[in-house]
Amino acid sequence: GFEQSYEILEQLLAQDTPSINNEISFVDGNKVQMMPQTDKRIPVFPTGFAQSSISWIAQHGDGWVQYPKPPQDQAQLINDYRNLITKNNNEQFKPFTQMLYVDLNEDPNQLPEPIPLEFRLGKNRLRELLYQYKEIEVNHLAFVAYFARIPVEDIVPYFPTHKVN
Repeated sequence: GFEQSYEILEQLLAQDTPSINNEISFVDGNKVQMMPQTDKRIPVFPTGFAQSSISWIAQHGDGWVQYPKPPQDQAQLINDYRNLITKNNNEQFKPFTQMLYVDLNEDPNQLPEPIPLEFRLGKNRLRELLYQYKEIEVNHLAFVAYFARIPVEDIVPYFPTHKVN
């Protein structure tokens, strides 16, 4: 699963000539060279639950990318995640990222209406939603216009162009 793949990736990146032989991979370190070579660790952000527990993600991930949930549900998940980071005596900041699927409606005040993975809503309600995610400490939102019925260039102006304080 993901945890074993993560360990393999860590080994591949950390060793000059890694040799791995297990049920999911075989690498002869004398015949393989990682490209590009780097002396820096590559951050890993598990997505969803990555076939793992939230405890494992808090301990091993450099951050977490989660699928969309209503703010009240996401707030509990973020709180649990942050508590587990602290419990592991880790003072490192680990950002919480969420995808945001949005379809703007012509009515700027339309209340959120469920669509697959998120909402169809008006531009004023979108601003409210962005502030709700800020309040629950979502650090980054990845905007996805997959279900949008209007062109992305018409949606983008409704997102703040500066850091939301």
